[in-house]
Amino acid sequence: MSSGTSTKADRVHGAVLAEIMSGALAPGALLDEVALAGQHSVSRTPVREALRRLQSDGLLRTGPRRQLLVVDVSPEHRREITTLRVALEGAAAETACEVRDEDDLDRLELLLLKQRRAADAGEAETFLRLDEEFHLTLAGVARMPTLSRMLGQLGAFVRLGRLGEATTREHMLDLAREHEELVGLLRTRKAARLRTALATHISQTTPRT
Repeated sequence: MSSGTSTKADRVHGAVLAEIMSGALAPGALLDEVALAGQHSVSRTPVREALRRLQSDGLLRTGPRRQLLVVDVSPEHRREITTLRVALEGAAAETACEVRDEDDLDRLELLLLKQRRAADAGEAETFLRLDEEFHLTLAGVARMPTLSRMLGQLGAFVRLGRLGEATTREHMLDLAREHEELVGLLRTRKAARLRTALATHISQTTPRT
């Protein structure tokens, strides 16, 4: 594939991905190569490549007539994602307690500050973006690139699973407080307690009461 075609495919991929993540393309929406090519003023070749990548990432599924449809994150899929996150982030947390340094803690503290500001302002979209960044940064402390890459791939499904859910200021503040507790356990290198607290935090996806 030429560099020009690849660049066009990247552009189409980014645009379609953004529409899926925002909910503009709802679960079950049909993606048509011809329509997308016209919309983005490109041939069908880069569109086909972009859709192939989205399908490879699990964001598109094949319909009964071989059409490509936006994936629907079912309750069963959400449970699977939660199980994977608990296992992967938990494993990273234990190693993180062994290798973390002050720079790691500073990065997490900065994210906590930004999260508290977003929660106080009621900025749900910003808060959820920072929430994902916090979890990836916490796992990244372990210096396990393959694990971090797998968590990054799961992130798209986490965002899809949240579409349409209300995120109140109280819920955001509760999540921020839990994040503070996680950082405190990392700071004191309490690996077993950090893994347990992280598993509870990840599994409780509904607003705290």
